[in-house]
Amino acid sequence: MKLSYGGLVKEPLVQFLVIGLILFGGERLLNADDYADSHYKILVDDEVLTQFLQQRAKQYKPEQAIQALAAMDSGELALLADDYVRGEVLYREALALDLDRDDPIIRRRLMQKMDYLAQGFYDEIEPLTEDDLTAFYEVNREDYRKPASATFTHVFVSSEKRGSEESKVQAESLLTAINQTRVPFEKAGRHGERFLYNRNYVNRDSQEIASHFGRSFEQQLFALNPVLSDTETQWQGPLLSNYGWHLVLLTKNIESFVPTLTEISGIVLADAQRQQQDELKRVAVDTLRAKYTVTKRAYKN
Repeated sequence: MKLSYGGLVKEPLVQFLVIGLILFGGERLLNADDYADSHYKILVDDEVLTQFLQQRAKQYKPEQAIQALAAMDSGELALLADDYVRGEVLYREALALDLDRDDPIIRRRLMQKMDYLAQGFYDEIEPLTEDDLTAFYEVNREDYRKPASATFTHVFVSSEKRGSEESKVQAESLLTAINQTRVPFEKAGRHGERFLYNRNYVNRDSQEIASHFGRSFEQQLFALNPVLSDTETQWQGPLLSNYGWHLVLLTKNIESFVPTLTEISGIVLADAQRQQQDELKRVAVDTLRAKYTVTKRAYKN
């Protein structure tokens, strides 16, 4: 059924739309100056151009930017202002079209900027005292533990092509021979078989040694006593690894330890300050979050 013009005007939906358009247009008309000021007026002054220069250079050094601006002639200033205005126009039009919505890159960037702004509270942090630093060190001392380390060379007898017992007997015979001839550290490579990893291990930590030889070998190695001088060549073993038997010349064996606060004061101070800053930022973000109401709804996978 077709409606006449008069009938169409009497439709409630049409009347509602017309009233809405009138109110919307009237509000825009009454506040035209405000809209013009907020959306279509761009201020360009020395402060704006100084900030623009720093953004373009990606170096936030106000004094250098002020000097660079002062050194520009009128033509250069006009070009700089034109570049700023062009960018500002594109930015505002993009916002007007809601191009910033549902964009994960822009969202992440804005989150990063807010996170950076939260760091502005760092200036409010009181300097850490010696007592603060000592307390932090005592609570977190295990985080600074140094692993055990060793310096040694080894002669390898593989058990891949022969049984474990046969290869052990061969290793024991070789141990007697290299001790009798006093084979030094640097000539270990002339004896035994080729090993999958290294021949010499200098100041290597226990984790690396275990990864190359196996945990059992690592435990046996650190149970040995190192030789007492550079001229001593007391080979020890054989020690069993995941690959066979090893004769070792151990020259250094340092147990795991925690350095004193004096030895690592700079590292501890940096860690304590970082924790202090993280806590302050967390409080700042929690304060912002308190303004929001979070509603969680059940969902189906």
